[in-house]
Amino acid sequence: MKFWKIKAIKAGTIKTTIGDTIRYKSLDVPLEINSWFVAADDGEHKVLIDTGIDGNSIEWSRNNIIETVYQDETQHPITALKKETGWNAEDVDIIINTHLHYDHCGCNKYFQNAKIYIQRKEFESAFHPVKAHESIYAQRFFDKNSISYFRWNFLEGEKEILPGLICLPTPGHTYGHQSVLILTENGTVCVAGDAVPTVRNINENLETGVSVDSSKVIESMDAIRIRADYIITGHEPNIKENSFTSFSKLAG
Repeated sequence: MKFWKIKAIKAGTIKTTIGDTIRYKSLDVPLEINSWFVAADDGEHKVLIDTGIDGNSIEWSRNNIIETVYQDETQHPITALKKETGWNAEDVDIIINTHLHYDHCGCNKYFQNAKIYIQRKEFESAFHPVKAHESIYAQRFFDKNSISYFRWNFLEGEKEILPGLICLPTPGHTYGHQSVLILTENGTVCVAGDAVPTVRNINENLETGVSVDSSKVIESMDAIRIRADYIITGHEPNIKENSFTSFSKLAG
């Protein structure tokens, strides 16, 4: 089996509070988090896990979702991807969305050659979100005006998309959230999305501040611990470079 090479790529920052990432903890203490997406390459396929924030819609996002979202021109996913990997948008053949919040699928539309994989439950719930998620499920980034319905590939549970690349349901943050397990020469890496927004969540078994099912959040973190050696969380502030020395190792 081939090993995958991966890079975590920064797609902007969001100024928020600790209470948004860890429920019931330091609710009003300021915290600046990063928005990450991941590029994975096995020598044959070029895959993105999530596509980050669309900087071309940054003013719309500030006016309609959250005022404190930031992305400079070097962090737009198209630009950042080219810089970090040398890939052009048309080179990407697969996108896996962990979920459909605006900061995880914002640039899907720019990768016109890519098939998009999502849990069916996530796609359906994105069009009928719970009240607290209405603004962050910004349909302009995934509705039929943005993405042709024929580009979506719907999953019903755990699925190995390619050898060494598994979509793993990790509900709790949203009803249809999934994480991605990737086989690398260093071990299995979990790209967790917002099943685990920061390393502190999984190290201290703390629920994210934004969720639809508290018990599922904890179950999903347990599922990740069992399967993965390393984790790339959705919004960790402290990933400094694209190397395993900055990816967090999970306890055995």
